[in-house]
Amino acid sequence: MTTLMTEQVRGPVPGQAAELPVVDLVRVDFGWWKVAGYDLVQVASPRTALGTAWIVWHGDHLLHTTDTLPHAGDWVTDQLTGGAAR
Repeated sequence: MTTLMTEQVRGPVPGQAAELPVVDLVRVDFGWWKVAGYDLVQVASPRTALGTAWIVWHGDHLLHTTDTLPHAGDWVTDQLTGGAAR
């Protein structure tokens, strides 16, 4: 997948990769990002190695959970492009 770093990102997220999917990822607040109408929210999670998880919301619907911001962004990209290649 082609990746790039968008200009809207203000500084690195500790423990997260700096490369993002080609869609525009905008930081709203600490642990809260928006991309293509989806909200990516970081929450505390004792079940993950990093101690946090990422939840993908669209409106008031919880759609997906994952361990990292790049994985959450990839999931949104897959939804926008019709899914992962088979």
